[in-house]
Amino acid sequence: MTEGVPEVYADQFAVNTNIWGVSLLFSKLAIPVPSPEPPPPMSEPQVGVRMSLQHAKAMTLILRKHLKQWERDNIEITLPRAAFEAFGISPDDW
Repeated sequence: MTEGVPEVYADQFAVNTNIWGVSLLFSKLAIPVPSPEPPPPMSEPQVGVRMSLQHAKAMTLILRKHLKQWERDNIEITLPRAAFEAFGISPDDW
């Protein structure tokens, strides 16, 4: 990473779009700690990123290209069937 730039870990994300752009909210799974209080939220927001629709689409294509190259050079990235169902995507789209 670049010096002075915060680094975060995320294992969840949410996407919102409108005619002006895209908003991404990256979160990580919260680990509940037993307490007498109500349980904490299931995820903890880490960082929000906003960008233009054009930037988001270009970023998506470039990220896909990099991941496909990584798979060619290393090992296929897989998902369990339940994840495809949860995301509403087909294994053919993967």
